[in-house]
Amino acid sequence: MEVDVNVDVPETERVTEQEARTELDRLLSDPQFHSTERNRNFLRFVAKEMFEGRAAAVKAYTIAVDVFGRPCSFDPTTDPIVRIEATRLRASLAQYYEARAEEGSVRIELPRGRYIPVFTKAPPQGEDVDDTDATDSPDVTGTYSVWRDVIYKRRLVLGVIFAALLSGAIWSISGQGPVFSEKPSVAIDMKMAGDDTDTEAGLIRDYLMIALSQFQTLKLAAGEKPAMTATAVTAQPAAGGLTLFKPVRRTASSYQVILKYHPTNADRSVWWQIVNPATGEALRSGVERVSLDRMPGIDVRHELITSLATRFAGTRGVITGLELAHELVAPTFGNGCILRAAVAAEQLDADGLWEARTCLDATLLAMPNDPDINAELAIVQLESDVPEAPTELTPRALTLANKAVALAPMSDRAGYAQMLAQFRNGQTEAAFVSGYRAMMLNPNNSMIPARLGAMLFAEGRWAEGSGLAIKAGMIENIPHSEAGLTLALDAYRRGEFAEALLRVQQMGRSNNYVANILELAASGQTGNAQSAAEAAKRLNARHDHFWVSFRSSMAARHYSPALIDQLGAGLMKVGLALPGPVAAASPE
Repeated sequence: MEVDVNVDVPETERVTEQEARTELDRLLSDPQFHSTERNRNFLRFVAKEMFEGRAAAVKAYTIAVDVFGRPCSFDPTTDPIVRIEATRLRASLAQYYEARAEEGSVRIELPRGRYIPVFTKAPPQGEDVDDTDATDSPDVTGTYSVWRDVIYKRRLVLGVIFAALLSGAIWSISGQGPVFSEKPSVAIDMKMAGDDTDTEAGLIRDYLMIALSQFQTLKLAAGEKPAMTATAVTAQPAAGGLTLFKPVRRTASSYQVILKYHPTNADRSVWWQIVNPATGEALRSGVERVSLDRMPGIDVRHELITSLATRFAGTRGVITGLELAHELVAPTFGNGCILRAAVAAEQLDADGLWEARTCLDATLLAMPNDPDINAELAIVQLESDVPEAPTELTPRALTLANKAVALAPMSDRAGYAQMLAQFRNGQTEAAFVSGYRAMMLNPNNSMIPARLGAMLFAEGRWAEGSGLAIKAGMIENIPHSEAGLTLALDAYRRGEFAEALLRVQQMGRSNNYVANILELAASGQTGNAQSAAEAAKRLNARHDHFWVSFRSSMAARHYSPALIDQLGAGLMKVGLALPGPVAAASPE
């Protein structure tokens, strides 16, 4: 029996129902198919409805209610959940089959505008296209044939990923085409007091401009007034020499930062206000102050500049926050993908990381030589990939990061991405060099010393690693979570188990594997049964019998054997049997 939904498929590409069912089961059981559980349920549901002859009855309403648990009052015009999840599922399928063209003889696609899957025969491997002139057909061997490179890749990547994404949530309401956001333009205006403080105020403004230029989150305007918020429409060439049938809209926001310097005998402070130059609206205001008594001998100018730079341009900065607020309301490609990716990585949000990676992949097709997109995609792929079970994402991340550094050797984001990718690929010493270089490129980016410190600490360089974690906290009052985890691990290593437990619980990183291991070990050392039960529950939800793979999982993250043994001792105290040198009685 042939699958009914394939009526529009050429005869040579039709598959039987049994072939379709086999491929569906194989795909859903393949751990390399990177998709959320609810999207797997989505695909499973629509395929079942098709197999049982109810394809015509599958609508957004039935999927929302039966798969996503929406109430019977669900209205698809106000809740886009099905359209958004269908976009993600299309991208998941496309990326899976692009990376594994040699697996299976059937392909599953979810065409744009419909929720019923289409099953087709896989394109032939290792064959040239008929009717192709010999001068245009070089002798290609291996998995990727001329036929696949020229036809199948274009059809799959451009036709599925772009069509899926650009028909989803990231599409302009006016129908003009996809929106690509750029970094916001920022102008700095230091208001002079007309007295002897003007020289110092001018120096603070000049050095602040230098500090802001080291961040990769904004563009500096040359004068005191930025260009107005702009939208440009351009024809967008796509990969393979094709041109998208709709223009691409490019948009960039503008901000003006107004500063006033106020020195007193007790402190030095800078009042600031961020203004929308188009409307004159004051968006945010505040004061950065450094006390002369609190830190004797401190370089006041440097302290103020560091505080202001991170306040405006850091990953948790005010301008970044304003841009992110717009992005969450109306998602875009380009810089919008980067903003959403940073939030998903900080929160360890699997769905958010998947969406950001899809968005960045699509942006990369249109902007292959953008260093920020290459770097951020590398970072997101590393955050998405599980260290103990790496996929093709890890080596690809290194390729992307190296390209980003080649394109923008002075970019701290590119250096940061290269550091992460080298470390994950086992190039630890190269990673440390890249990390220290990235810190020199932007000494005010707290993420770099936080992650570099975590890597050094994992390798057994305790003082160096914890020192960088402290440095990250000095740069930003709320440092990157990796800095907090490093300091918690260091407390545990020194035998300060109560301090370690308190620090790791303050982090609130319930999705972080190492944080959960540390909380469980510290709970065992302090005899805190409640905390131990909660941490064990979270770990079991991630992987049944997690203690069996504890050693290999920590080793995959490059933690030193000495620290693994110390953590293992704490796990043993809650009754876990660990394979290897610290094994004990069976778990209770």
